[in-house]
Amino acid sequence: MVTLYRVFSIRENYKNRDSVVVDWFCSKREKAVAPYESLIGNYHDLNQAERERAQKRIDHFLTGQEVDELKSYMDRNYGFEVRRKEIDLPISDGNKIPFFAGLPEPSAKGDYFHLSSNEKYDLSIPVSGYYDLSEPPNLISSHD
Repeated sequence: MVTLYRVFSIRENYKNRDSVVVDWFCSKREKAVAPYESLIGNYHDLNQAERERAQKRIDHFLTGQEVDELKSYMDRNYGFEVRRKEIDLPISDGNKIPFFAGLPEPSAKGDYFHLSSNEKYDLSIPVSGYYDLSEPPNLISSHD
């Protein structure tokens, strides 16, 4: 069976926050990494809309090879440390797959990094990052 990961980086001292978590995800996967039935435990119990939602969300996770590509790319271009957390598969309930591989629904205070729009981008899949600024800023280190 394939192994999938939630992938993230932590940016220190970013936009007046002590740290901001950037969740990296595949923004558009052309083909599933494995049959959805093997990745989502209750796949056949889901209605069509729930299946489509579950498929889209499971596609956000990265494989080990994709994580390695991202780590190499980030080292060369940005210096971000890339971390991974293995996802327990199959996910027991397709209705509970988190948004963007580990985040709650997006808020107006979040933003995206679209790495695949960069000129030097050379990964095999399009990867984007999402960060949430809903936490209050670090007032001690903010500048007037």
